[in-house]
Amino acid sequence: EAPDGADAGGCLMRLRRRRRNNDTGAVAVEAAFIFPVFVLILFGIIEFSLFLRDHVALSAAVRSGARTASAEPRMDTFATDAASAVLRAGTGMPFSSVQEMWVYEANPLGYPANVGQGQLARNSSANTFTTCTSNCLVFTYSDSTFTQTAGEWDEAEINACPGDIDMSNVGIYIRANHRFVTGMFGTSVTITDHAVLRFEPIPASQLLESGQCKP
Repeated sequence: EAPDGADAGGCLMRLRRRRRNNDTGAVAVEAAFIFPVFVLILFGIIEFSLFLRDHVALSAAVRSGARTASAEPRMDTFATDAASAVLRAGTGMPFSSVQEMWVYEANPLGYPANVGQGQLARNSSANTFTTCTSNCLVFTYSDSTFTQTAGEWDEAEINACPGDIDMSNVGIYIRANHRFVTGMFGTSVTITDHAVLRFEPIPASQLLESGQCKP
């Protein structure tokens, strides 16, 4: 015997309710899988953006420092002026994270090398940023400024006389510690960057000073 209208309507409502409950359960299961992935992507975007900010600021800072130092050949303030330029250009990054800054004479590959009398060492084993000794100055950041803490470089040894074939190169190297905000990708990572420029020839106003250039 066929069910009457009321029974048929009740069966249809029960079927719809059961289907709705099944759909709700499926959505909940899908959300449980998708939500962690979504959170991971979101935090990844945040962390990458902050890392990129620090790296771009670091690149701008070393380039600015190298430009300033290269324009002051044989001036006793070339290194400290370079450090000040780094501070001005790197306003986008927290300088408290900077571990060290080097102002160094660079070999042809852009690395610090043991040099003497302005002559670049071309020893391939020196192509590294592990030590800063001869013609290399180490600065550390504290109390909103950079202070020289190690190294030596006699500005009189800088090869920057007009007509010199082997002009000296100056490099700026910074090692900093980028801290992750969320902690999902670790606590921190070391970021480094360096820039190298050739010293500009000594200006005519300095050429008359004793010992600036060979006659």
